[in-house]
Amino acid sequence: MEQLHTFSQTLSLNDIPALRKQMEQAMLELGGDPDAVADLILAVNEALVNSMRHGYQDQAGQVTMELWRAGRSLVVVQRDAARPFDPTTAPEPDTKLPLALRPFGGMGIHMMRNFTDEMRYERTKDGRNQLTFVKYNTFP
Repeated sequence: MEQLHTFSQTLSLNDIPALRKQMEQAMLELGGDPDAVADLILAVNEALVNSMRHGYQDQAGQVTMELWRAGRSLVVVQRDAARPFDPTTAPEPDTKLPLALRPFGGMGIHMMRNFTDEMRYERTKDGRNQLTFVKYNTFP
């Protein structure tokens, strides 16, 4: 795997659009397929919002985003020191229920799963959350 870019900063909810735009530009400049990049950016946005809202409880917190290339795939790794949470264990929402009957929440994780080809979670040795997204066939 080849590391392409790293974005590391103290982030608040208000900072997410700018980081998202930087990441999208970097992915496109690297030659990423625009549709694959759009999918990844949607997944990354949901992960960042969840991290800020739930993990850091609407407070600013340190987030590192890394872009990696693995053959034709693009890999995005998010690390933070927020409260531990493994989104891969969250139940799938029942999308067949009418909106009025669905419980609030859970759609962000559903989007993260559906806009990526792989989503993995682990705790790092230093106790941080690490969420990895993989999108296949991002590069020609």
